[in-house]
Amino acid sequence: MEKHLTDCEGDYDKRILVRKILNGEISEEKLERYLSELPDVSSCAEEIMIE
Repeated sequence: MEKHLTDCEGDYDKRILVRKILNGEISEEKLERYLSELPDVSSCAEEIMIE
């Protein structure tokens, strides 16, 4: 059984993730695999009317 990537869960922004990749804490492949497993929550978004 493969362990899920927990190094990039949470409120990390792009700069933190890039730093973790450069430091070797996570690999780009693991990050891409984690991102592909995230659910599509666009159906939960509400439409915003701008006047």
